[in-house]
Amino acid sequence: MSGRLWSARLHGLLDLATMTLWGLLCLVWLPISVQAQERREREPNSVYAERRAKLATLTDSPIVLWGFTGREEISQTYIFEQEENFYYLTGHNEEGAGLIILPTGQKRDTANIPSETLFLPAKNSQKEKWNGVRMSPTDPGIEARTGFASVKSFDSDFRIAVENLAKTFPSFYTILPYQKELGGYPHEKAVVEWLQLAAPQAKLKDIRAQIGALRQVKSPGEIAFLKEAIGLTLDSHLEAMKLMHPGLYEYQVAAKMVEVHAWGGSEAEGYAPIVGAGPNSTALHYDKLSRKIEDGDIVVLDVAAQYAGYSADITRTIPANGKYTARQREIYNIVLGAQNAALAALKPGMDFCSKGDKNVHKIAYNYINSHGKDLHGKALGIYFIHGLGHHIGLNVHDSGDHCTPFQPGMVITIEPGIYIPEENLGVRIEDDVLITESGYKLLSERLPRDADAIEKIMSEGASARARGEKGQARGNISSNETSADIADIRSLIEKYAKSVDAADTTLAAEVWLDSPDVSFIHPLGHEHGFEQIKQNVYTRLMGETFSERKLSVHDVSIHVFGDAARAEFYWDFAAKFRKDGCPLTTHGRETQLYQREQGRWRLVHVHYSGMPATGERQGF
Repeated sequence: MSGRLWSARLHGLLDLATMTLWGLLCLVWLPISVQAQERREREPNSVYAERRAKLATLTDSPIVLWGFTGREEISQTYIFEQEENFYYLTGHNEEGAGLIILPTGQKRDTANIPSETLFLPAKNSQKEKWNGVRMSPTDPGIEARTGFASVKSFDSDFRIAVENLAKTFPSFYTILPYQKELGGYPHEKAVVEWLQLAAPQAKLKDIRAQIGALRQVKSPGEIAFLKEAIGLTLDSHLEAMKLMHPGLYEYQVAAKMVEVHAWGGSEAEGYAPIVGAGPNSTALHYDKLSRKIEDGDIVVLDVAAQYAGYSADITRTIPANGKYTARQREIYNIVLGAQNAALAALKPGMDFCSKGDKNVHKIAYNYINSHGKDLHGKALGIYFIHGLGHHIGLNVHDSGDHCTPFQPGMVITIEPGIYIPEENLGVRIEDDVLITESGYKLLSERLPRDADAIEKIMSEGASARARGEKGQARGNISSNETSADIADIRSLIEKYAKSVDAADTTLAAEVWLDSPDVSFIHPLGHEHGFEQIKQNVYTRLMGETFSERKLSVHDVSIHVFGDAARAEFYWDFAAKFRKDGCPLTTHGRETQLYQREQGRWRLVHVHYSGMPATGERQGF
């Protein structure tokens, strides 16, 4: 390929890269409207109606509930998701709705009042231009669509209905505020304040416990949704085991798992993904995902899919390099033994309670405390610092009191763990379990828990990666080139790193094509021509700004196309600022384009993107 042809091809590639970059920036900065959506799947209307009817038998006063308004979160990434209790009773996943349920068997003046009414926002065509079509009380067939015989306007009818009921009933049930993790406190407080204005004489009583008791035992439809969420989660954990290796970042592993969930139909994660390597394995809800995974690390993977609103919750702990050390395996097997001991005791009537002789938590704790020691010879019980499990459902920590005996139809987690910060060693194994009439069913059984089985999966993944990389490299070599081209380009990448380390323009000249057409795109600018690259990148940025520079590259991928080639890799950069000696550590991803000139490969374009800094300074 001639230089002229290469130049045209190069500019075409650069134009495409520039267009793609600006397209991404436009996506970031364009106003993003908050989008509500009915879930892709839901249970039949009759199921929600049965729940409301059952709840009505448990009260002696009207139940007044709001769904979320859509204004609970101002983030541009916020996607509406209904308040759980409201959704459990209605299956309605759009904002601005209300619900009134009258108690059954009451001999009050309610003959002309519907036993239950759903209140929806009025039609707003202007808003729908931005957010899409929404249900409204005036839609034809809205009663059949929602499963309510009475559907009215939230804006004009809701307060009137409450005021009228207050003339007959001295009290109302609603969800009273409480300050607790995931409590929905601002929303609940707003509802209570509104009710106190609409019905100032009414006594307000909490309906949370009654709804929570119903939510503990799952319907067949809920179990089906949970199985879907669990299945997708198992797939993502298996994928993570196969791709895991030192040099990845925690966020890359999480990204692959999230991708698996989304492709399978998950609308969101059940909670912020937790991928904790090395010292981060000992933090229970670690979600920064910024650490580079190192050889010898243990990695806690606590990532789960949500499906149709229902969340799985599964954790595995795996070795970064595919082989547990002796100490990692020892602690892992103690945690696994504790989980197996608890599972063996699972059946209706047992509980998570901290007292009594039917407590599966005590079984797991006793196992951990009687097996193994820390580095100082102390028992390991003090390193089991959380509960053994919890209910899952519409919330990953779903309704369910720890001291309520297990019943058939409950779905819970069993998750013992040991966390030893002194050793940078945290191990948690978490599985999802359905309580049955005679015992339990392990819904996450398909995902191996045994250390040998996990190592086998990781080994097979490493072999597949090696075959794939080798096959990819061979597949991209045309008939007039050899593997020597790839070796030459790898050598140039090594020289490129050394030229940055030393801010050496002479060595850089052995790598770069000395041409005004070459270019270097980086977060601080776009350099044109080799002379400008030498001056702005090597002399000013590397030589005058930094000292003690060290550029390391890893996960290099090279693709050769005749006399053109593309190299991609991840990099880590460490240095100190000359002006004050402050350290900098940052990392990123880089794409390089190469051209063969008179039989020699030369670098003609670099495009790199920085990733979040992990040192004291925040990037360049």
